[in-house]
Amino acid sequence: MLPRLFPHPVYAEDQPSAYTILTIHCLHRGFTTGAIFGLVAPFARTAVATILRRPSLTTPLPWTVRLLSSAAIGSLAGTGFIGVGMVARMWGREKIEWQDRSWRILANKSQNREDDWSASGMIIGALALGLAASRGAGFGLRVGRASLAGAAVGSVLGTVGHVLTSSNSVEEVERKVIAGEGPLAPKEPSKEQTGIHAE
Repeated sequence: MLPRLFPHPVYAEDQPSAYTILTIHCLHRGFTTGAIFGLVAPFARTAVATILRRPSLTTPLPWTVRLLSSAAIGSLAGTGFIGVGMVARMWGREKIEWQDRSWRILANKSQNREDDWSASGMIIGALALGLAASRGAGFGLRVGRASLAGAAVGSVLGTVGHVLTSSNSVEEVERKVIAGEGPLAPKEPSKEQTGIHAE
């Protein structure tokens, strides 16, 4: 996502828009991380209520509504928490430190792929659930909250999709190497390497 929006020079000290790149990256990570905690929270709360035998700790809302609402709240909380953490960590740092971190983010292909999957899921989820809510099929959520919840869940699903497809890609490479296929497969030595020359 970010490499398509910002240039990536050869040297880190030439990296433009360093503040913007690092800020977008951190807020995006905070959004997804918060959404994950938001999705886990209803299950944890139910488990605690069951262990303590206190049904009052749970809400009477349907599970779908509880999960979506919790994901929406978690995504906002995560974004805010990571945003504050970034400011606290980078406050007073030299520009080159921002440039170095931003340059490394753009150079990390796996990170960029994860961002693509997560952002795609975020957009699709927000549009899908927001449109459903506008037509009265958003599980009782208003359009704004439904769109936010859809973005949160979509971001998490996109990240999961990235992880699953990445592992499949690695397994495919390993399979080809074992089968003697692909560019990483061992090659037979040439006649020059073995000392055998054609007569």
